[in-house]
Amino acid sequence: MKRKSHTTLRTRGARRLPWLVLLLTAGLQGEPVRRGGLVLQFDDGWSAWRTLVAPELARVNGRATGFVNNQYIQSGRITLDDLRSLQDEFGWEIGTHTFNHHNAIRQVQVHGMQAWMEPQVMRALDELRTAGLNVRNLVFPFNAYTPEIADAVRAQGITSYRRADAFALAAGLRPDGSLPGTSFDLSRHVPLATLRQWVDMAHARGELLFLYGHRILPDEAFATGRVAAVSAQDLVAETAVALPRGEEIVLVPDMNRRGTTDSIGGLVVDTNARTIRVPEAGTDLTRLTAPGATFLIGPAYGTRLSDFRSLIAYAAGRLTFYTVADVVAGRHQAGGAPSAATVVSGQQEVPP
Repeated sequence: MKRKSHTTLRTRGARRLPWLVLLLTAGLQGEPVRRGGLVLQFDDGWSAWRTLVAPELARVNGRATGFVNNQYIQSGRITLDDLRSLQDEFGWEIGTHTFNHHNAIRQVQVHGMQAWMEPQVMRALDELRTAGLNVRNLVFPFNAYTPEIADAVRAQGITSYRRADAFALAAGLRPDGSLPGTSFDLSRHVPLATLRQWVDMAHARGELLFLYGHRILPDEAFATGRVAAVSAQDLVAETAVALPRGEEIVLVPDMNRRGTTDSIGGLVVDTNARTIRVPEAGTDLTRLTAPGATFLIGPAYGTRLSDFRSLIAYAAGRLTFYTVADVVAGRHQAGGAPSAATVVSGQQEVPP
């Protein structure tokens, strides 16, 4: 039997050494080796994706996918320049959330499939692609669709769409072209501790965690307090509370409990500024909170900046950030870099 030369053994050992050093160094420093992935997505469209969210993600070498409604481009809430910057400078993927954010099921029932497809999907794709955006994936407004609608969209070159799940942990794209997604904004509140547990599960299993939100807002856009007393429709705070300004302000009765129902809106603060009243038809608050709990009030489609920072910082040491396009293309299966470009401080650094 032919013996292997010492040179060959040394060469192979040298090739393995950097990986061994990395693993040993990570173990000595108490840092877990990255395994699994985090797929962050944002819906609708705000310029703050470019000015706030993308720079925050870039600090932890992270990226996301932004699903935009073209009506918000027309209104100036987000611009094509914003979207091109997200794609070309921050390494984000841009997807479509249709043109006007109409409920696809209702529109197809009333007007027919083609009468919905042309103005809502084809027009949106044409405008975005003409602007230099590589759009291949879609999220249905309200996550509402039928198998027939999904098939019609995929026939136009769309490679994936979202199916909202209570807990979106998966290995990758499903055979029907769907990917899971769980909301992490106030519309369906998930405690930060729970999100960290999900990150740990994705890391332990080597799978992907799919989370979606809408807006990341400064903490000043929210109000918090402690519960002094609670009845079916009234929450009494320990100190005076001022409702944040804005649309669709909702109540999270206990920040340490996950929301299992739709967010609680229609809030009214009593004259003493301590009693928060919800509509009589609302959920029984005594089942959702108790004296001593911390409550949170803010925009239904918003997430506090401090919570977002904490989440992505925790995830960055355990998971790799992927876009939806990365997952569809199977780049996550290699377990390495999400693409040929690594985002560093908001710029793309292309390896030699």
